[in-house]
Amino acid sequence: MRQIIFLQSLIIIILVWLVAIYGKDEFHQDLKDETIDVRQSKVVGNKIWMSEESQNSVGIVVKKPELSNFQEQKNFYGALANINDLIELNKLFKLNRSRLIESEIILAQKKQDLKRMSGLFNSGKKISARQLELTELTFEKAKRELSEIQSELDAIKQKVTSNWNAKISNGLGKSSGLLFEIISKKVDITRFSVSSKPEIDRFFWQVALSGFDDSKKYEARLLGPSGLSLKGETGETWLLKSNFMNLASDSPVVVYAREKNKRFGVLIPEEAIVRFAGELWIYLQNNPNYFERNILLASHSNLNGVFTQQIKPDQSIVVVGAQTLLSEELRHQIKNENED
Repeated sequence: MRQIIFLQSLIIIILVWLVAIYGKDEFHQDLKDETIDVRQSKVVGNKIWMSEESQNSVGIVVKKPELSNFQEQKNFYGALANINDLIELNKLFKLNRSRLIESEIILAQKKQDLKRMSGLFNSGKKISARQLELTELTFEKAKRELSEIQSELDAIKQKVTSNWNAKISNGLGKSSGLLFEIISKKVDITRFSVSSKPEIDRFFWQVALSGFDDSKKYEARLLGPSGLSLKGETGETWLLKSNFMNLASDSPVVVYAREKNKRFGVLIPEEAIVRFAGELWIYLQNNPNYFERNILLASHSNLNGVFTQQIKPDQSIVVVGAQTLLSEELRHQIKNENED
C-alpha cells in the first residue's frame, strides 16, 4: 500500500515539474511575440534603431510614396447681382449725355453771340453796355448748366464704379461691351464674399445654383472686387461674370474655385500617419535599421491619404507599423528617464 502511495506521489511530482517547465517556456514565448526585446531596438538621437528580426516580428512594411498632384479647391457662397439699379443708372446716364450734347451746342452758340456782341460794342456800334452784360450772363449760365450736367454724369459713373467696378462703369451709355451684355441679359454677374483674401487670381471659377448637387456649373470669369457687400456677409466682395443662367436676381449660388496650376508631390497613405502631441507624424527609413520620425506639415487630404511636397518620391516611408515604432520610441524615452 505504501509503495502505491509512493508511486502516485512521485508521478504527481513529476507532472507538476513538467507543467512548470513547459508552462514557463510557453509564457515566455507569448511574451516574446507581444513585445520587442529591449536589445532589439534603441533610440539614437532623433532616430530609432530596430533589428531586422524585430522588424519582421512586428510586421514593419516600408514603401516609396505614390506620385501625385494636387489642385486646391475652394467653395464660396454668393448671389446673383440685382441689376435693376444698374439699368436705371444707365438710362439716367444716357439722358444726361443727351442733355450734355445739347448744352454743348447751346454753349457754342452763346459763345459766338458773346464774341459778336463784344466786337460790335468795341467798334462803337449801337450796342449798349447793358446788352453786352446780358449776353455775358447768358453765356455764363450756359457754361454753368454744362458743368452741372457733366457733374451728374461723373456722379453716375462714380456710383457704378463704387457699387460694381470700373470695368462695368466704362460701358455706361454704350451699345456694346460688358455693361450692355449685362443689361441685355446675355451674361449674369455674381457677387461673393471671402472672409480672408486668398490669392484669388490663382483659380478658375464656376457658378452653380445653390442647394442642388446636380446643378449645372457655369464657367465664370473674375471681374475684380466690388464696392457693394453682400447682405449679412463680412469680408471682401468680388464679382464674377458668367453666361446667363435664367435665374431671378438675388438667387443664392455656389462659387467653385479650382487652382489653375497643378502641384506635384506624393501621397502619404493614411495608415502611414500617426497622431502624437496634436501633430501628424510619419517615419522615414534612412537605412535598413534606422527610422526617423518626421512631422507632416501638409494639410491637403482626401480619401486616399495626405498630399505633400515635403517628402521626396525616392524617400522610404513606413506604411505598416508606424504606431509600433512610436510606441517603442516612447518606451525607450520612459526607460531612459527612469534610469536618470
